[in-house]
Amino acid sequence: MICLEQIVKSEMIFQTNRLRLEIIGESHFDNLANLLANPRVHRLWPEPKTRNREQSRTYFDKIQKMYVDYGYSFFAVVRKEDDLFVGICGALPDEFEGTPEIEVAYRIEDRFWGNGYAPEAAKACMEYVHEQLGWNTVISLILPENVQSQRVAEKNGLIPSGEKIHVGMRHIVWRKRWE
Repeated sequence: MICLEQIVKSEMIFQTNRLRLEIIGESHFDNLANLLANPRVHRLWPEPKTRNREQSRTYFDKIQKMYVDYGYSFFAVVRKEDDLFVGICGALPDEFEGTPEIEVAYRIEDRFWGNGYAPEAAKACMEYVHEQLGWNTVISLILPENVQSQRVAEKNGLIPSGEKIHVGMRHIVWRKRWE
């Protein structure tokens, strides 16, 4: 579980060979706001597709509240070699067919697409959900037309297991189970 002291420090929670996943703190706000304002990253989302700085602040505050309420949320994805903010990836509370779930979700800056950061960060988050949070299943909600995210899910061993309406749009529920 994440504590308030870790939130204030933007502490690293886990890492991969190339990435650090850190608690999103105030030092990440400008990068988060730029990510949320990027129309290419949000090209498949319903209107409004992007967020302005005030809306980004509200989103940032929601992330902070989830850390306090649940002990997890989105994390900043930072490239280790140069400390560049790549995007966000994390574990989010959700439900599917009346059952509590944890969703692994991510958004990667478009300038970093094609480098394998999404599957790498998502896999690390899935392992965090299983090994640190103790869940034996994880889901990802993916729009049917989001072929790139479907490939990320497949690379990480998730399989389609149903459909759900999320933010007013039909999503495929991808799932991974550990025995």
